Amino acid sequence: MTIRNVRDHGQRYRPRMACLKKVENVVLEMQDPKSGVKSQTQRLVITSIPHAITGEDIVAWLVNRFKIDATEARAMGTMMVAFGYIYPLQDHKRLILKPDTSLYRFQTPYFWPAQQWPVEDTDYAIYLAKRNIRKKGMLELYEQEQYNNLYKWVNHKWDFIVMQAKEQYRAGKERKKPDRVVFDCQERAYWVVHRPPPGTVSAMDYGHDRMVDPNMEEVKVCVKNYCNF
Repeated sequence: MTIRNVRDHGQRYRPRMACLKKVENVVLEMQDPKSGVKSQTQRLVITSIPHAITGEDIVAWLVNRFKIDATEARAMGTMMVAFGYIYPLQDHKRLILKPDTSLYRFQTPYFWPAQQWPVEDTDYAIYLAKRNIRKKGMLELYEQEQYNNLYKWVNHKWDFIVMQAKEQYRAGKERKKPDRVVFDCQERAYWVVHRPPPGTVSAMDYGHDRMVDPNMEEVKVCVKNYCNF
């Protein structure tokens, strides 16, 4: 018997695969060292992050490449962020593109949605256990709730989960700090897309798996986003 997760984010449904492949072609073009979006090392708190890009540079590149206006370019950029091809380095829980100096990075292809890696509860539990170690038990509220739920749900293999989390944490500490921060950001961005905070509209929801009315939520989100700019 197959036990289905409460949120399955459409991993078994891929009618949008053709769309994702087109997005990937654009993302690859954006990363071209000569004609792509300009990137540079940026200071984030006390760490230098390599290959960072700004929201305004992303919008400008899309405007120039597709001969569209800034509003369309921003919507296209937001779609790329929502699907996890580009991720924010600062306001990581808001999967939108800000057309300013906010910092972003291109996600590594390993975490692209078209890879169709199954989003497993065990993997998420390992990620949360690792964050729990790093944060010394100070997870965000929704993460703590997910952590507690997963502890009950996969309790039969919790020793394995904790062992894996400790091993990954130790391996991460051996990396150079910039590399460690970049990987942590990539991994966090992946899970924000696939296990979003409550109230977040997930681009990975599809059909009957949607947890909200997409039309009602879309109107609410648009109003909220426009109010914030």
